[in-house]
Parts: sequence; structure tokens; C-alpha cells
Amino acid sequence: MLSQRTLPLFPLHAVLFPGAVLPLRIFEERYKRLVHDCLESDRALGIVLIRSGSEVGGPATPFEVGTLARIIRTDPLQDGKINLAVLGERRFHIRSLVEGQPYLVGEVELWDEGTTDPSPGLVEQVRRQFAEYVGTLRQLAQRPSGMVQMPDGALELSYAVAASLQIPPQEQQALLELSAAHRLQREYDLLRREMLLLRHLGAVTTRRLVTPSELAAN
Repeated sequence: MLSQRTLPLFPLHAVLFPGAVLPLRIFEERYKRLVHDCLESDRALGIVLIRSGSEVGGPATPFEVGTLARIIRTDPLQDGKINLAVLGERRFHIRSLVEGQPYLVGEVELWDEGTTDPSPGLVEQVRRQFAEYVGTLRQLAQRPSGMVQMPDGALELSYAVAASLQIPPQEQQALLELSAAHRLQREYDLLRREMLLLRHLGAVTTRRLVTPSELAAN
């Protein structure tokens, strides 16, 4: 079942997924007012990826699917800026934009996730690939390896993988718009692609350079 509501929208060059936390720094007056209005009501706002336009200054046109988020932390700064963190909760679809507001506002439909469960085999394949992917990223960054923490549920796993993939925002947006089963299938393909790239990167960065003295000795 879909529910409808009016929601203040925050356009960004980033995608927020349900279950993920996003830090933000607010400095424009229109977005300070948005934050104030959210704190005065239910602390909810919509995070949307920008289709065209800019985060700062002029208007921005968002993609139609975004994520309802809840403000979970605010930290006003001495220079008037505001640091805050928001937690993604559920997806929505913009039905229309509300004109004449100081910031972007939309009439949105909040989406239910449905009851179609992905196959256990696909879920396990994505789990294994995701653990390998995160482990490889840690190795390349020379960070300590360890157990990769993953959610138990297939839906939560699909969002965690989507939020962690180092891919362009437009590809993340496409993942946001899919059902859990189709999202996991696409992530399976993306993880295979990204692992090939990471293996190549690892081979390049670990290749030993030959010094001039070694060349002369041969």
C-alpha cells in the first residue's frame, strides 16, 4: 500500500539508501530553514539525487525516486553552519513539486517494499562477493582486514551493498529504484565487474618497479 505526504526535499549529488547514515553540512539559508522546519515537525526530509542543476545556488531538478530520511543528530557551528546526520528510512516517488516554497518540496508517495523474497542462492552469492569486495578494498587501502559485518535480511543486505559500492551516483540511483530481488541480481553483476577492476588495480599497484641499476645488471 502506498501512503502520500508532503515532504521537504534536499537535492544532492549523492544517493541515500534506507538504513544508511549520511552526514551533511548546511550553510545555505534556504537549507537552514529546511532543517529548522524539519526539527519543528517530525524531523523528516527527502534526500534526492540531482538529475540536473547544482547543490549550491540555483535550482536543481531531482530524480523522481528518493529516500525519506530522519534527522538523528544536529550540531550548530559558531559560523552559522549546521552539521547534521540523517538516517535513511524508506523510498518514495515524487508525484509533483510544490511551487512557491523557499526550498524544494514534493508531494510524494512512500513505497512499501513488498513481500517478494529473493532466492536464498542469490542472497548467499551476493554475501560472498560482497565480503570479498570489502576485503579487497581494505587491502588496497592498507587497512586492517577482518570480518565484514552484514545484515541478516535480504532487503537490508541489498541496501547495504548498494550503499557500499564505489560506483557513480547514477548507478546507485538505478539500484535504489529496483525491487530487492532485482537489486541483488544487479549487485551480483556489479560486484563481479568491480572485483575485476580491483584485481587489475591491485596488480598494478603491487607491481615492483625495476630500477636503472637492475636494468644495467641484466
